[in-house]
Amino acid sequence: MSKKKASSFEESAKILKDVVYQIENDDVSLDAAIDLFSKGVDAAAYCRKLLEEANGKITELKKGENGKLVEEILDL
Repeated sequence: MSKKKASSFEESAKILKDVVYQIENDDVSLDAAIDLFSKGVDAAAYCRKLLEEANGKITELKKGENGKLVEEILDL
C-alpha cells in the first residue's frame, strides 16, 4: 500500500471514497482493513485541516455606508 500523501482536498476526498469502497466491497484481510482505515483517517485529518484553514480566509464584499466596497470575514 502506497504511503504517498495527498496534495489537495480533492485528492484526499478521493482517497476517503476509495478507502470506504474497498472496505465495504472488497474481501480484505484484517491487516489490510486496518491499513486502509489508517489511510482514511490521515486523509480525513488533512481535509479537516484544509477546511479549517479555508474557514479563516473566506471573505464577503459588501457595500459600506459610503457606497464603497468593504471586505468582511465570514464566520462559518
